[in-house]
Amino acid sequence: MRRWEELRLDLDQAGIEIVTVSSDTPAEIRDGRVSHGLQATMLADPDLVITGRMNLVNPSNLTPKGLRAPMPIPTTFLVDRDGVVRWVDQSDDYMIRSAPDRVLAAIRANL
Repeated sequence: MRRWEELRLDLDQAGIEIVTVSSDTPAEIRDGRVSHGLQATMLADPDLVITGRMNLVNPSNLTPKGLRAPMPIPTTFLVDRDGVVRWVDQSDDYMIRSAPDRVLAAIRANL
């Protein structure tokens, strides 16, 4: 999320809001917001209810520390004002997220 804040000025000027859904608890999200200065709307989904409804639970839940409870597939959606998904980016690796410059290019191409 810190990398997204690098795009804050560009996103604000374009009227684009960042909304995240995280497997973190509300307390973990609060701590991260404070320690990293995050401004995005961040929703907690520690039980993966929203993630499951979107079919984004990662079937491979292997982490460097071994197996963990189910984890989300890292996914970025670009959604227009009408709610139409214009672009999707996913990763098989739970530690890899969409690069801000890649997302900025998708914004320019699709919105």
